[in-house]
Amino acid sequence: MKIITIVALAGALLAGCAHSAKYHLASGDADSIRSLERIYLDIAPLENGPLSVEIYPEPWRYLSVSSNVAAAQYSAPPPPPGTSAGQAAAAGVAGGLIGTLIASEMAKGQAQSAAQKPAEPLVEALMGRAIERDVREALVDGMLTSDFAASNTLEYAPLPDDGAPQLVLQPSIKLTNGLNVLKFNINAELHAGGKQPLYRNSIEYWSAGTGNSDKQENLYYWRAADLEAFYGELQQAIAHTASYLAQSLDGSLPAAEEKQATHRIAGNDGWVMMRGNLLQSTDEYTVLRDLRGNIKIISGTLVL
Repeated sequence: MKIITIVALAGALLAGCAHSAKYHLASGDADSIRSLERIYLDIAPLENGPLSVEIYPEPWRYLSVSSNVAAAQYSAPPPPPGTSAGQAAAAGVAGGLIGTLIASEMAKGQAQSAAQKPAEPLVEALMGRAIERDVREALVDGMLTSDFAASNTLEYAPLPDDGAPQLVLQPSIKLTNGLNVLKFNINAELHAGGKQPLYRNSIEYWSAGTGNSDKQENLYYWRAADLEAFYGELQQAIAHTASYLAQSLDGSLPAAEEKQATHRIAGNDGWVMMRGNLLQSTDEYTVLRDLRGNIKIISGTLVL
């Protein structure tokens, strides 16, 4: 029984580490959505507060702390009397897995804190503004004025007690590790009484970048003129993501290219490489459906 508990705990930790709403598989039932008489819109609080810094996987940063924490986790008491060799081995494997997972998560947390520190002046400036309200109002306005709302009754109001269909949007704002690219993401789910949502997707916008390589210069760029550049880019991000979300719900997205390909997109800070199905390309931005079906709106020109 103890071995089963350990293995189950390891599985739970693994699931917790791997799960992220941002990377869920996109899905939707257009016919069922069209049949709904009324949909209530709910905007959740910003996922990570006013702003979080997105770090890229850099395992060498984690090596030292991981080995120390893992060593502590491997120091387990001997198995109880009567435990067979096979049971003891299974428990050892599960314990090692738990140790590795805990070490990895602790190390990532430390790296995340280190990445976040240079952006703290910007975070503090945003905390002095009503950014939650600004994002919520912009999203609500974008959704209620969309073609989807024109053909479907979409209301921003408290959900009635009868459990009416509800479209829940979870926004988040991020800067890349260099503080040069702003990313705005909406995780969207439409629930209508069943166990599985009728619709789920992640729509993410990437700004073109500041063109600077120095973090302090980028911090000054976003904070200058009372956050004018930051709010200007955020408004563009919300408008684009809300528009493509509405089109996705309505089933009116541009037809995606059938063949998946690796697309190269030129922005202010060099190239962005992303694999997926091309939805749309203009001189200003490129829209892809990634390998999980989520929508990426990347500022920059598609290079053929």
